[in-house]
Amino acid sequence: MTAHLRHGIPLGLLVLALSGCAAEGEGEGAATSEAADASSTSAPGGFTNPVYATNFADPHILADGDGGYLAFATNGNAMNVQTATSEDMVTWRQGSDALPQLPSWSTPGKVWAPETIAWADGTYRMYYTTALAGEDRQCISVATSDTPAGPYTDDSTEPLICEIEDGGSIDTSPFVASDGTAWLYWKNDGNHIGVDTFIRAARLSEDGMSVEGETTDVLQQDLPWEDMLVEGPSLWEHDGRFHLFYSGNGFWTDRYAVGHAVSDSPTGPFVKDEEPVLRGNDVAAGPGHNSLVEVDGQVWMVYHAWVPGAVGDDSVGRQMWLSRVTFADDGSVEVEPPTVSSPIAPES
Repeated sequence: MTAHLRHGIPLGLLVLALSGCAAEGEGEGAATSEAADASSTSAPGGFTNPVYATNFADPHILADGDGGYLAFATNGNAMNVQTATSEDMVTWRQGSDALPQLPSWSTPGKVWAPETIAWADGTYRMYYTTALAGEDRQCISVATSDTPAGPYTDDSTEPLICEIEDGGSIDTSPFVASDGTAWLYWKNDGNHIGVDTFIRAARLSEDGMSVEGETTDVLQQDLPWEDMLVEGPSLWEHDGRFHLFYSGNGFWTDRYAVGHAVSDSPTGPFVKDEEPVLRGNDVAAGPGHNSLVEVDGQVWMVYHAWVPGAVGDDSVGRQMWLSRVTFADDGSVEVEPPTVSSPIAPES
């Protein structure tokens, strides 16, 4: 089995990259012990969604280098950064808090959308969103660890990115292109203050601990289905094209969905599909905040979704789902709609 993330660079090479979504008012949603150990029913050649039926918002999957997988998620279950572990990407068990201590400038209890990446020196970076103490704003920070599972340490004295005048900065996602350049994507939290939202990109420094050069606005909310916002960026490189997957509309509604845009450059210009490539149906409501992972040549999208009829209910929460992704030669993509019984498992 060979697992890749984002752009198809193996974990053992330079870097692996991954994907978030957060908004004010998200509940922490402590899980019961039964829910914390919830797992998909795996059948020969297939599996059952959701693969992790507990409150596990903004999921991101990282190959652990030993043939298994780690999933990271927004705070909950008494953890700043929830984790889960799996040997096959469909049967998951609760892990430990990947970020037990927050930096002094942050506010406990508000940690969103972590994404983790293996760095060239053999260590790991976790980019995440957290609340700024004394301000009604969220900001982006980065923590480090010698192992993929952590615990991660953030000894910063100020945020990595914090656009106070633009509503704050959230939903950060790292990406490494096939040419070795490293990028960070995020969203200004404009809907928090009633202004426009943008997906933004900037180059990461050599050590991944800062951004450098110009910041580029690569997407803005401008399609009817997106309503007031775009967020949760996740970039994937395929055959020389850069595919930006993102979420639109409110995560607390059944209209939340995943959009897609394509470009010849990591910074655009990106051309959007007019309609979402993944939207809710009768088994999953409001799917979104995705990231991508490749296993044995098949690309999978991991995302969260609500149980229909329980949208916005944090006692039920947003559960982790998987769908297959197919890339066409013309730059278009097809994402398998949410389905409870999938005939093909990641390691079939």
